[in-house]
Amino acid sequence: MKKVLGILVLSLMLNGCTTFGSEKYEAALNSWVGASADNLVGSWGAPNGVYEKDDGGKILTYIYSRQSTFEGTTSTQTTVDARGHATTTTSTIPGTDITLTCKTTLVVSSAGKITSWSYEGNHCRAN
Repeated sequence: MKKVLGILVLSLMLNGCTTFGSEKYEAALNSWVGASADNLVGSWGAPNGVYEKDDGGKILTYIYSRQSTFEGTTSTQTTVDARGHATTTTSTIPGTDITLTCKTTLVVSSAGKITSWSYEGNHCRAN
């Protein structure tokens, strides 16, 4: 039961990162539509990838990734039966390593202006 509860709490934490942070992240990305790609690079730094389109535009890709560790827990429960014998049970939920990622792609027109964006991952959020 405790293991299920731990997994549920972890799932809610991860969903909270993506659900509640996505509106702010999308607003931040929307603020770049129509802006100069040079200004974006000046603010965000060099992209991880650049694809040169046939029409003279570009696709810029930014990738964020890091490991996060959620500590495990240990609980001890002692029960005493009718004859007075004590039994101690220790339960351990191991820690969990999670990779937090965000891949953001911005489309740039041949005039150097950002026209659209997309993102995917479990840790896309505005600073």
